Amino acid sequence: MIRAITIILALVGLGAGIWVAATSKQKLPSPPPAQPPSVNPYPSGIAALGFVEGTSREVEVGAPQAGLVVRVLVEPTQVVHEGDVLFELDDRDLQADLVSARAATARAEADLARLESMPRAEDLVPARAKVTEAEAWLADAERKYQNTIEAEQKRAATAEEVEQRRWARDAAKAVAEGARAELERIEAGAWEADKTVARAEIERLRANVRAVEMRLEQLKVRALADGTVLRRIIEPGEYLSPGANPAPLVLADLSRLFVRAQVDEEDMPLLREGAEAVARVRGPVAEMVPLRMVRIEPFARRKNQISGSNTELIDTRVIDVLFEVLPREDAGATRLLPGQALDVFIRATNEPGSGPAPPRAGP
Repeated sequence: MIRAITIILALVGLGAGIWVAATSKQKLPSPPPAQPPSVNPYPSGIAALGFVEGTSREVEVGAPQAGLVVRVLVEPTQVVHEGDVLFELDDRDLQADLVSARAATARAEADLARLESMPRAEDLVPARAKVTEAEAWLADAERKYQNTIEAEQKRAATAEEVEQRRWARDAAKAVAEGARAELERIEAGAWEADKTVARAEIERLRANVRAVEMRLEQLKVRALADGTVLRRIIEPGEYLSPGANPAPLVLADLSRLFVRAQVDEEDMPLLREGAEAVARVRGPVAEMVPLRMVRIEPFARRKNQISGSNTELIDTRVIDVLFEVLPREDAGATRLLPGQALDVFIRATNEPGSGPAPPRAGP
């Protein structure tokens, strides 16, 4: 009985194995793609990867020097104009330097005003009095000297007394000449060379003030051209250093949009100036964007992969071709954003209907 059961189970297992082997060869149904694939609309056109950019490439705005952010005046999508302040850094140290520089300038200007106001009336009165006093002493010394000479002629004075009177007269004369010279110096006012030095010192200090003001102005980071704020990753209270990566602000002019396509160097023989081109927006809807070629940049470079890894080995070289995005009539067309990747298709020169190259256009 057991033997019969064993044989029956073996036969059942063999049948099940044959059935599994037979049914496993059937093809399973493939699921549909999540989105329609990109199809080149030209029979033998060139396919390339393109990236959307503005009229100007993205401008990464950084800090001119290390400092604490105290104010941020812009938001993403905000339109700014040349000269608008984007953000400000802490300026308290420079404000203190500015106060000190202005005070030093004011003192130097006061010193120059003092020199230019000379002579003072208060200085002239005592100087003239000293001249009068010195001339009086000189006249007295001269009179005594003459009297002594007359006395010597009458043998009433000695030669030594005459010499003493002469010395006293000469000393009084020197004192009078010194008093007159001092009065003339005071009446002439300050020495012109001293004024020149004072003016030069004022210019130096004013230059210091302007230098501090310029350094203060640098702490107000301004837009150098019209554009739109694409990204902001700073807030008040953060500390910024020059060359910070990523940049705290990114700007671009979005008045017109362009697509920069990377054409493989092997496809260059098929590329011509002014070739017709379209771009496909990636996504569930196969939306085509009309393009107009602006220029072919004559420089082959290594292809930039989306990964951006600096350890990636790249031996493919590409040529940049710049296209302008033409206006689209569809009001519900997908909005293109700077940095967005598009599939670009360019009509090749050997395709029927390619025709002569239209005139080259430029931005």
